[in-house]
Amino acid sequence: MIQPSYLKKGDKIAIVAPAKRMLKGELDEAIALINSWGFEAVLGKNIYESFNLGYAYAGTDTQRATDFQWALDDPEIKAIWCARGGYGSVKIIDLLNFEQFTINPKWIIGYSDITVFHNHINALGYQTIHGVTAKKLANVTYHSDSYPSLYRALVGETTNYHIETSNSFNKTGEAEGELIGGNLSIVYSLLGSNSAIQPKDKILFLEDWFENWYAVDRMLMNLKRNGIFDQISGLILGSFTHMDTEEENKENYNHSYDPKTYEVIYELVKEYQIPIVFEFPAGHTGHNLALKMGEKLHLKVDTNSVNLQFNY
Repeated sequence: MIQPSYLKKGDKIAIVAPAKRMLKGELDEAIALINSWGFEAVLGKNIYESFNLGYAYAGTDTQRATDFQWALDDPEIKAIWCARGGYGSVKIIDLLNFEQFTINPKWIIGYSDITVFHNHINALGYQTIHGVTAKKLANVTYHSDSYPSLYRALVGETTNYHIETSNSFNKTGEAEGELIGGNLSIVYSLLGSNSAIQPKDKILFLEDWFENWYAVDRMLMNLKRNGIFDQISGLILGSFTHMDTEEENKENYNHSYDPKTYEVIYELVKEYQIPIVFEFPAGHTGHNLALKMGEKLHLKVDTNSVNLQFNY
């Protein structure tokens, strides 16, 4: 896939809100961080708009799409950092024109609902960055490398990872392929559209939160029946937290890597002869490492560790 240019000092990063509404003051920390990195933060003009239609969106579809289109088209903007997830990206994806983006590609950053953009833009043949949004999750302590890993990805420093993990569900082995995926609920919802993942010989990453165990099973069955697992070369499972109900999942409801969810996943994927790693630190958790979606990756899963080597 085509890689956008890495950022240099003085470059502009646009913050836009394609999904849930933002409140004033919620971006102050992100703006200060961008400035501390030597870049310039610029905000979409509708960033603090609000529109309620059964959900508190960051403005109407037109307002959110207008901001995103501006960020896509402005040649001075080198990266688009999505303010937060929630819901709403899918409602504007078909309102956007990517013609100027293909002339001057730029990094699209975020996770969760922003998976809509990852899947759509990766399908167009361009890399994106799955990583922290500008606004942090509430009541979550962030790992010291979550935001620095995003900086390294933006400026072209190494984004290779060596993670110690001995999850009993891991399947050892090695695989190569471009990285695709993101939030399971979004990946599932986009199948059959022009924004769907293209899994042939790819390595699939999945994560999610606030889903019932049966819903996870249903979504994975959909991927399975669509032949997704037959086509991929490797599978990376990130965080699955606040799963099912707090009453039924008292012991692990706040666990970043819910054991029961992993058991559900394992039962559906254990038949495939591909390397699989559980408990990779990415997703709805404070330890959310930046991943370059669409970049060629070498995945190696050993008994007690996993290595991700990008652009090898």
